[in-house]
Amino acid sequence: MLHFIMLLIFICLLPLQAATKLPSEHELKSMIASMLVVGFDGERINENDDVYHYIKDYRLGGVILFDRDFHDRNRTKNIRSPQQLQTLTAQLQAISPHTLLIGIDQEGGRVARLKPQYGFTAIPSAAALARDKGHAAAAYATLANELHANGINCNFAPVVDLARNPKNRVIVGLERAYAKNPESVVHYATLLIEAQKHKGIISVLKHFPGHGSSLGDSHEGFVDVTQTWSPVELEPYRMLIDAGKAEMIMTAHVYNAALDAQYPATLSYAVNTELLRHKLHYDGVIISDDLQMKAITASYPLKEALTLAINAGVDMLLFGNQLQHNSIETIINTIYTQVCSGAISLTRIQASNHRINTMLTRNVSPFNIIDKPIHFSNKRVAMTQEYIRRHYDLNVSDITIEPKVIVLHWTAIMDLNDSFERLRHEELLSDRSDIADAGNLNVSAHFIVDRDGTIYRLMPETWMARHVIGLNYSSIGIENIGGEHNEKEDLTPEQVQANIALVRYLSRKYPTITYLIGHHEYRAMESTPLWLEKNAGYRTLKKDPGDTFMSQVRHGVRDLKLQSAPHKAE
Repeated sequence: MLHFIMLLIFICLLPLQAATKLPSEHELKSMIASMLVVGFDGERINENDDVYHYIKDYRLGGVILFDRDFHDRNRTKNIRSPQQLQTLTAQLQAISPHTLLIGIDQEGGRVARLKPQYGFTAIPSAAALARDKGHAAAAYATLANELHANGINCNFAPVVDLARNPKNRVIVGLERAYAKNPESVVHYATLLIEAQKHKGIISVLKHFPGHGSSLGDSHEGFVDVTQTWSPVELEPYRMLIDAGKAEMIMTAHVYNAALDAQYPATLSYAVNTELLRHKLHYDGVIISDDLQMKAITASYPLKEALTLAINAGVDMLLFGNQLQHNSIETIINTIYTQVCSGAISLTRIQASNHRINTMLTRNVSPFNIIDKPIHFSNKRVAMTQEYIRRHYDLNVSDITIEPKVIVLHWTAIMDLNDSFERLRHEELLSDRSDIADAGNLNVSAHFIVDRDGTIYRLMPETWMARHVIGLNYSSIGIENIGGEHNEKEDLTPEQVQANIALVRYLSRKYPTITYLIGHHEYRAMESTPLWLEKNAGYRTLKKDPGDTFMSQVRHGVRDLKLQSAPHKAE
């Protein structure tokens, strides 16, 4: 009878064991790595660097860049000049199998890693912009443009702490707070958030639940705000969350006995989950402030701090490696051991990964896709169906395609609006006599990339566009503003980065994609089953987007192992 009872218990436990079965070691460690944002030393990166290995092989979530080494202000850490920074960020994204967060503290004023002496634009502090009413929008547009141009897709700003304590050194004293009242703070913070969102840059609200009333600096040690903090400090967060403006929120390492009598905010379930998530209804990504600050390290060993932070509801863990160096391997292995032991649940890791992926898909990837639809009425759909019947000998009920090829182009027109206008119309323009005999359907493309790297989606990715002979029925077309006079290889570094990002995004979204080609290589695809053109005389000679551009983009996505055209075009 006892054996029978034990057997029943064993059988009943089987579903629970199956439900809690852990992924493989590498998969779980990759999930953990995606929750990390780390600092590293170096103006360039190569295969010998630890961070290279964890970006490439373990899907590291992100990096944070600094201009100077904290302990030796004469030594460059990551940022020397715009050209050097653009090379570094392109290298970082090129080795990542997914969108890598590349973050920076570029608030303006004294908290700025992109300084004028390196060749960047000076941005006033938050307090200065609030005093000098009317200039904030222009300043933040400049800031967002500069971040985007230099490959930064996450800015640890704006500070939404209230300037409640004039004796506060770390927030108020450094002019990092806009104002004392929540409405003004939200107004100026929104200007920065919107400017950055337009350029595909994630904004990070900080420091929850409020650091503006403190007396101490959490970089230096324990900070207690119990007697100085007020619930009004939650208002900027509540207002921005309700307005849909909060994609990432950074915790503060401050202790507030009124909110949690035991732990500082970063390690507090009461603050991060009960207050921020349940009461303020925030479901975005929570990122810790730097876990190497003395407010944490002086009281909590690494294992305890990591376990408490994750269990409290923190999704991403920041290690700037400025104050001390915790190796990526040590951090990952520590969390991995805690998950295996049950001290951290797999469910928490999965929930954080889901939030991070959702944030990236909505906001970065690592760009912001702006919808700018061309005219696609029932008439254009019917013309597309007729084109498919005439050229591909297929009778179709709709114009849906299964993407298998990405084709990169240049417009040969140097202006976005002029290029858009040529694609917008339904019928072929009169100056396209070279392809007029093949049908009256106007040329089109799924995306167009401006010279600053801004990406516009012109039509659904799974509708057929007329952009490449023979391959339209299986390809996504990406136009790039440039190629002056259809001769000059003048596409920009920003366009290279944008195309790398867009190819990664499309490849991840459509696993059927196996080829990446330039328009000038399309003839080589005649040897493949994807070629459908029935008219043997319908061919044109193309030069876009040039071998140099294709080489740069292919290098940036080489880990995707997309095929090139089988041989060089004639």
